[in-house]
Amino acid sequence: MIITNPEGLTLTNTIWFENNKMRSEMVTEGETVITLTNFDTRTVYIYYPSENMAIRATYEPVETALDETDGIEQYNPEIIGTEMLDGKECLVIQYYIEGATTKMWIWKEYGFAIRIEVRDYQGLTVVQYKNISFSDIDDSLFELPAGVEIFDIPGV
Repeated sequence: MIITNPEGLTLTNTIWFENNKMRSEMVTEGETVITLTNFDTRTVYIYYPSENMAIRATYEPVETALDETDGIEQYNPEIIGTEMLDGKECLVIQYYIEGATTKMWIWKEYGFAIRIEVRDYQGLTVVQYKNISFSDIDDSLFELPAGVEIFDIPGV
């Protein structure tokens, strides 16, 4: 996933998703940060490999790329057309909500958004999902390594 904010700053995040579990990895300020999320237990670990420590918290549900298209009917989306994006046939829609225009490229084959553009008073924010693969993922990818020190934070 690549997010570009209105100032032009880009954040690249690698995401794995399987069986209601998600792992994301990103480098921020030169440090790798790994987030492990279990959507069934609503538990998230923010793991700092360089420090061999993790923060554990519970949370309220959040949207994932698979959820992005759920519920948009209430905003009366307009179908703009179809486009090929990264070799994927997409339905392009646009809708307005709370001072922002959202444009979404929905991958027809799988029914989820692979590009989202939100324009508001601050400018344009773009979220792109690239290099998408539907392959089996080893369960250990969603677990902390042995010996990691865990600190608990009350629900957020």
